[in-house]
Amino acid sequence: MKDFKILDCTLRDGGYYTNWDFHQPLVDKYFSSFNSLPVDYLEIGYRSNPLDQYLGEYYYCPNYVLEKIRLRSNKQLAIMLNEKDIGDNDASELLKPCMGLVDMVRIAVNPDHMPRALKLAERVRALNFKTGFNVMYMSTWKEKKGFMEGLGELEGLVDYLYLVDSYGGVFPEDVKEIIESVRNFTQVKLGFHGHNNLEMGLINTLTALEQGIDIVDATVSGMGRGAGNLRTELLLTALSQRCNLKVNFNSLSEIVGEF
Repeated sequence: MKDFKILDCTLRDGGYYTNWDFHQPLVDKYFSSFNSLPVDYLEIGYRSNPLDQYLGEYYYCPNYVLEKIRLRSNKQLAIMLNEKDIGDNDASELLKPCMGLVDMVRIAVNPDHMPRALKLAERVRALNFKTGFNVMYMSTWKEKKGFMEGLGELEGLVDYLYLVDSYGGVFPEDVKEIIESVRNFTQVKLGFHGHNNLEMGLINTLTALEQGIDIVDATVSGMGRGAGNLRTELLLTALSQRCNLKVNFNSLSEIVGEF
């Protein structure tokens, strides 16, 4: 039985290909197809302060977009804050309008900025959102003095601590070792976000699940920053074989074809 969560972040991570600008018919098809697929969360974009360059609506997720998606989707919805651009003082203004529309707010965290990110997480948590802490560069964590020991501060503050393989360079044995190390310092639920530079996204994600990880990410066709991510269609197909996950392959094929 599936005792973990799956999050598809195509519109957020895939936005690096499109400047977060997607044709509306594609978006409509995305949500209607995923309504029939065994995915728990859809991360639909960033929530951000205005920037000078042009970026599409899924970088800002204005309320009119969130309201339309909430009506079309039967999934839990997530958005992401990029900690490098968002301070804790920005949280209330950005997120209060999302209450009732968004279920989880994830924070993209540089491990060198943990104190600042913790303050932002406190503000997010105070608004009663589920909170994900997506800490990047997991392959460097062991080298950072005091980093692992500081993970105890996440207790009661975040719902998921994500191991993010930003460089796409870890192997299954690394995944096992880092999960074991992290669990020495925190009992927060864990997530895994694998990049595909070495085409290890699937095996690393399956390894994380074997280690009892609680939530994993993927994107349709692997769209994502750099070399991209684990493909949602590959993950669902593998899980249909490994744990009898019921997958509507007609819906899956339709949305993969559209992308």
